[in-house]
Amino acid sequence: MKQQFKHLAALAVLTAAASAAHAQSSVTISGLLNVGIARGNNGQTQLDGTSANGRFAMNDLLSNFALSGKEDLGDGMWAGFQLVSFFQVDNGALFQNDTLFSSRSVLRLGGRFGEVYMGRSLTPANFQILFYDPWGWNASSAQVGWQIQTANYKSTSYLRTNNTVGYVSPQLYGFTLSLAHSSGENALSNDDGAALDYKNGALSLGVGYDQSHGMTNGPTKDHMADVVAAYDFGFIKPMATYTSSKVNNVSYRAYSLAATAPVGVQGTLKAAYGRLNDCACVVGERAALSKISLGYQHDLSKRTALFANLSRAKARTLSATNTVEVGIQHGF
Repeated sequence: MKQQFKHLAALAVLTAAASAAHAQSSVTISGLLNVGIARGNNGQTQLDGTSANGRFAMNDLLSNFALSGKEDLGDGMWAGFQLVSFFQVDNGALFQNDTLFSSRSVLRLGGRFGEVYMGRSLTPANFQILFYDPWGWNASSAQVGWQIQTANYKSTSYLRTNNTVGYVSPQLYGFTLSLAHSSGENALSNDDGAALDYKNGALSLGVGYDQSHGMTNGPTKDHMADVVAAYDFGFIKPMATYTSSKVNNVSYRAYSLAATAPVGVQGTLKAAYGRLNDCACVVGERAALSKISLGYQHDLSKRTALFANLSRAKARTLSATNTVEVGIQHGF
């Protein structure tokens, strides 16, 4: 009897150990503090990034913290979550008094089949296109920015969607497919989006699409389509985007040309030009918007960097907005 008990106890220990091996989990806290001091000339052209309105001002550039977790389910499968919140370093408040995890809040299930996620997230097209802005849509005055690169299009929650079920495929011959459907839940319209990316060494290509009735659930169905491309030559990485959209039955077109280039071991030079055929910011007429930016980032370490940016944005019939910005960022 004692011998049988020993065998059962040993079996229980082995079973528990195997279960623990299959259920290994981890939780990670990470984020970025990104703050700058800027001065603008109080021009009439509005920026979707920060501006200083004619005076020196401290601006937060989408500082964020993230909670991420992942559990190994065995046989190549895993479950996880990601909760990301924007906050303002300059005053400690949530970004624009938004909800706690306004950047991203998703539950994830992945495996050899790819990944399925549920919750709030960027649309596939927006997640694709922001990587072709040297400033990555960080709300800097220098960013090419979402207004130009989405050609005035807004999804049901601006750049993101709530109540989303999304899928990201595994990479196959360099291609990755992303799909997302967001339910309006009788308050807004549904939002449907897709993106196809191709990466092969230094070459990156992609196309994206999104459609909805916008943030106000308007009577017409809005949509946007984008094409992106980049090639890393080592000494310089040029990138380009083209976007067409229809918003409230008005068609818009936009493009951007940008590049990053290493400067020594610690520096990165950034430059961009973007143009939107109508900023929709002048009543009664179409006013083309153009923006040019130049920036430099100097890495003090893998996590800390200093930066300086210059930008000029000009919409037809409006005075130009010129901004200079310097700051520091620190990741953790």
